[in-house]
Amino acid sequence: MINAIVGKIVQCAPDHILVLTSGGVEYRLDVSSNTSARMMKHKGEDVVRVLAYLQHREDAMTLFGFYGEEERFCFEQLQTVPGIGARQAIKILSGITVENLVKALDSQDVKTLSKVSGIGPKTAQKLVLQLRNVLVLEEGENGAEDSSSTGQFRELIDSFLDMGFDRRLVVRVLSQVLADNALLLQDKDMRSAETLIFPLVLKGLSR
Repeated sequence: MINAIVGKIVQCAPDHILVLTSGGVEYRLDVSSNTSARMMKHKGEDVVRVLAYLQHREDAMTLFGFYGEEERFCFEQLQTVPGIGARQAIKILSGITVENLVKALDSQDVKTLSKVSGIGPKTAQKLVLQLRNVLVLEEGENGAEDSSSTGQFRELIDSFLDMGFDRRLVVRVLSQVLADNALLLQDKDMRSAETLIFPLVLKGLSR
């Protein structure tokens, strides 16, 4: 699996970017307009890291790019909704930011979702029903939302969901545990980190 492409951005178009690696290989990544706009700010820099998702079908292979883990996660989850494929998922993420998408799902705002290119009223209802408690972002100190710090602990989050806990509560408690133990976790590998924080999160959820 290709997790990310690291190199120099040589072209930014509304729907794709070209990244030249140090090995001389140039990759085309199909992206949302939001990712393209962000990557444009880094055009010309020697080293830029673009998160990736490789779609492998019988007739073609397509590489998709993302500015952050939260957008890639949304892209993956959108495809779990019946009728939404990779192309439509990227189109949706071009029409609405991750933060606004999550807010619309949280408030069950079908009207706002229906206005996004690639989403009609029926699809909007499907999104709310299927993703409202899946696409959740943690609240920061300033009230903004960001899933980047907890995104790498998806398997840990899923384990708590299997135990019957609400995803929003799990993400909130996990975020606080990570913040409280940042120094302790900074030199830990993923397995060690999960072993350390699992009982702490469980304690927080059981209060």
